[in-house]
Amino acid sequence: MTAQQTPAQRVALRRRAIFAACKAAGLDDDARRAIVRQLTGCASLADCNLAQLGAVLDHLNRGKAGYAGRKRVTPAADRAPLLAKIDALLAELHRVTGQVHTLKYADAIARRNGWAETVDFADATALKHIVGALNRTLQFKKAGS
Repeated sequence: MTAQQTPAQRVALRRRAIFAACKAAGLDDDARRAIVRQLTGCASLADCNLAQLGAVLDHLNRGKAGYAGRKRVTPAADRAPLLAKIDALLAELHRVTGQVHTLKYADAIARRNGWAETVDFADATALKHIVGALNRTLQFKKAGS
């Protein structure tokens, strides 16, 4: 993804994100078309402009398929602020990219770098590293869009 995207590329990315969100929500083609028709008045995604595609994507991400926050163990008092920051960064990544980033994404970062097997088992230093990695990813995604 480059910083200089054409409008056609942005439309194509939004359409792909809509198809992915529908698949994640378990919606079939008829349900997707009904949502598009209801929200935009267009017969299909091909007739929608960028703003209308954004509205459809926002509607789909607002549902149960969107990032719902932490669903794991209650953290200790000293680790809670770092875990809250990780949750906030994952939610911001979801808002920026249109793709759901769950704690599995943060777990993969921790595992790939050898800091911990999951975020739940990471110590405070590893959590700070994970926050930094997520922050860099977020800045990269913002610069690319």
